Amino acid sequence: MKTQKEKILDLQLKLTLAHRLIKEGARPSIVRAVCHISKHTAINLYKEIHGYGPVAGLLPYDPYWATKSPHNCLHASIFFNIYNILSKSSESKGQIFLTSFLLYKETLNGGKVKMDVNRAWYVGQQMTLSYLSGVKCEKCYSTFVAIESYPTLYKFCPICDTITDSTERKKWKKPITFKKIL
Repeated sequence: MKTQKEKILDLQLKLTLAHRLIKEGARPSIVRAVCHISKHTAINLYKEIHGYGPVAGLLPYDPYWATKSPHNCLHASIFFNIYNILSKSSESKGQIFLTSFLLYKETLNGGKVKMDVNRAWYVGQQMTLSYLSGVKCEKCYSTFVAIESYPTLYKFCPICDTITDSTERKKWKKPITFKKIL
C-alpha cells in the first residue's frame, strides 16, 4: 500500500503530465485518459492554463486517416516509429506518449505539423488496439503504418509508392492488378 507521501508524489506527476499535455493542445478527455485524473480536474486545469473552457465537440475520429494520403501516412509513421522505440523504456505510458509527440514535432524541425496531440493520441490508440501496424518497405526498408486488416496489395509506403500530380500534391500509386490468364 502506498504511503501518503507516495500518493502525493504520484498525483504531482499526473498533474505535471496533464499540464504539459494541455499546453500542447490536448483536450480534457484525452488528458483524463492519459493521466487517469477526474473530468472535473482536467477541465479546471484546462481553464486555468488557457483562461477559458475547452472546445466542445467530438474528438478526431477517422480510422482511415493514416492511409488516406501519403502525407498523413508519413506523419503517422514518424510518430509510430518514435512511439515504438520509446515504448521499450520503463516510463509511464502517458510520459512515453508525450515524449513521442514532442520528438515527432522536433523531428519536423519547424516544418508543418500534420498531427496535433489529439490526433497523435488517436493514432496511438489504433496502434495499441493493433488496428494500425508497422510494415517494412521492401524497396527503402523504412517502417510505415498500414491498416492491419488490409491485404498486402493495399499497403503503400509513403516514400516509395507515391506520385505527384499536376497540382504538386502527393497521391498514392494505383495498386497493380493482375489479369487472370486462362
